[in-house]
Amino acid sequence: MKLPVLISGIIVSLALVGCSEQTPAASTSEVSVSPTTIAPTIAYEEMPPVVEANVTLECASYSEGATPFVRQQSDLVVNGVQYRVATVACGVADSEVSAEVVESFIADNGVWASNGLVSGPDVPFNTMGPCESDGNFVSCPAFVLSEEGEAIGCIQITGQDNGLVWTFVTEEELAL
Repeated sequence: MKLPVLISGIIVSLALVGCSEQTPAASTSEVSVSPTTIAPTIAYEEMPPVVEANVTLECASYSEGATPFVRQQSDLVVNGVQYRVATVACGVADSEVSAEVVESFIADNGVWASNGLVSGPDVPFNTMGPCESDGNFVSCPAFVLSEEGEAIGCIQITGQDNGLVWTFVTEEELAL
């Protein structure tokens, strides 16, 4: 009978010694939970270019085997939001590219997330030179595909109350 009393006495002694030397890791008011993984953040300036995998333009109706091509891209700031706008077309390898459209993107945890196609007039255009941007306005030299001939001008992408809007401006309108 002395053995169980001796063992229980040792356990009580160890428990008392352990309690007096331990300090709590945190009080209940200081408990914080941190995620096990943190999503990497990339500065907008360090984002890679928009690539075909980021594009949502559906090209199946254009031609069998057609895929989207990013023709060019530029940056635009609207109401404090940084956008990347790209002119995108559908085509088949080693063939002429169809008329372009404008798609906008925002940076989302290091990847490009599409906002969809930018609104504008129903004018089929192809860019013919690099887009230029001052950060608030994008202009791309372009020509209109028409049965009457090619009207040279620019597509202009700006921000408006309802989002991003593109317009086609002819050379005559640019001269005014």
